[in-house]
Amino acid sequence: MPPKPPKEIAGGRFEIQKALGAGCFGQVWRGIDKELDNEMVAIKFEDNQAKGNPNQLKTEYDLLRIVSAADPHVQGFSKAHMYGVEGRFSFLAMTMLGRSLEDRMHQSGKKLTPQSVVLIADQVLRRMEFLHSLGLIHRDIKPENFLFGVGPRIHIVYVIDFGLGRRYWRDKRHAPMRTLQTLTGTARYASINAHKGMEQSRRDDLQAVAHMLLYLLRGSLPWSGLEAKTQEEKYRKIRECKETYPIDQLCEGHPQEFGKFLKEARALAYTARPDYLGWRKMFANLRAEIGPQSDSDFEFLKGRETGTLDPIQVYDSLEQPDDKEDARKPESSCCSIS
Repeated sequence: MPPKPPKEIAGGRFEIQKALGAGCFGQVWRGIDKELDNEMVAIKFEDNQAKGNPNQLKTEYDLLRIVSAADPHVQGFSKAHMYGVEGRFSFLAMTMLGRSLEDRMHQSGKKLTPQSVVLIADQVLRRMEFLHSLGLIHRDIKPENFLFGVGPRIHIVYVIDFGLGRRYWRDKRHAPMRTLQTLTGTARYASINAHKGMEQSRRDDLQAVAHMLLYLLRGSLPWSGLEAKTQEEKYRKIRECKETYPIDQLCEGHPQEFGKFLKEARALAYTARPDYLGWRKMFANLRAEIGPQSDSDFEFLKGRETGTLDPIQVYDSLEQPDDKEDARKPESSCCSIS
């Protein structure tokens, strides 16, 4: 059983109240920030004495600072209140959020309607477009890493958990292709390229998004639950299934736009600029055909009194680092993301 963090941290600024969850290398607790009128926060802890601790919280903090510096009011990203070390723990205090896409899927009968998934697709593509516009990639796309907000932001999708994030754009150019040894990310959603040990880029985030959207629609994926004696064998079987399973069959009974997105994401070259706007327009056209009428018309919010909700931020497109030579900005020196 992992050790519990102290009841107060940062000289008493944060009071730790309740455990919310735990992963391989850390714990998440609910707390309050006394310097911000007892605002409720989520606080992630990593045990620095744990064997194999990847020290991902500092990476996550640095990335969130880049996001906030680019746009303090950007929608769908947590605000980092503080990063520090308390005893044997590193901690990161950030915005308190609500349920994950995984939670909402299981709450809705273990799959979501196309009407809900098309709303999710638009917001998730916007999160990826913004992150990529900063020269960053996520590398661990999965339903557990997308959470809804709370209160007037209960319909807004947030992307979280940037511990595996890194730069794909360095020194005013795209990072070169390398062959890696191990899979980074979650095997169920990872791109075929990531399975092959290739350096990841924007295309890999988007392939994983496509896999995730199909999972939300279907409730499962053909490569889930494959039996294997070793992790290496399991990853190999998952890769082979992704490579051979027909996309048309994968999308059977569901809007063909989701299959089209996956095909196009898989066809991207390593350094290619993704067509975020084109995909968002495609899903907007699908939404016009099948509904929903409102940005908050998720099946799991029907019948709930939500009050006045914050509007969804919209924009035509965001400039990517490789759009124009004269538009490339020098990298921020505020963090150590590599």
